[in-house]
Amino acid sequence: MPEVELYVGATLKLQGTHQNPEKYHLCIILNNPFGIGRSVLFVPIITYKSKCDDTCILEVGDHPFIKHKSCVHYARIELWNESHLLSRCNYRLQEQLSSDVLNRVVEGIRTSELTPPWVTKNYWKILKPYG
Repeated sequence: MPEVELYVGATLKLQGTHQNPEKYHLCIILNNPFGIGRSVLFVPIITYKSKCDDTCILEVGDHPFIKHKSCVHYARIELWNESHLLSRCNYRLQEQLSSDVLNRVVEGIRTSELTPPWVTKNYWKILKPYG
């Protein structure tokens, strides 16, 4: 496995969706890897549709990978060990999020009604404003 360093605000392309296993989604790394197995909390970005969680909308210009209106898919926040995540991703790190976009994404974790309770209960303390 190639050496890739994950860190808060890094972005990776994760392959596979329920509808299209070949499609890539941009994923945002929300913490520096920690603990045994180097756990990584991340959230995918999806194309905006009328039934999307509109807590955090990303537009063209918020990140070079984003080519149209998109949203942070808080319902799909996941915690994987670093090696498992990297085995599923395109290894090339994408451009890092700016601190203002990262802060919007992190704030949305707290305010989205779709954020899984295990995230706010167990991981909110590691998520903080950046910049």
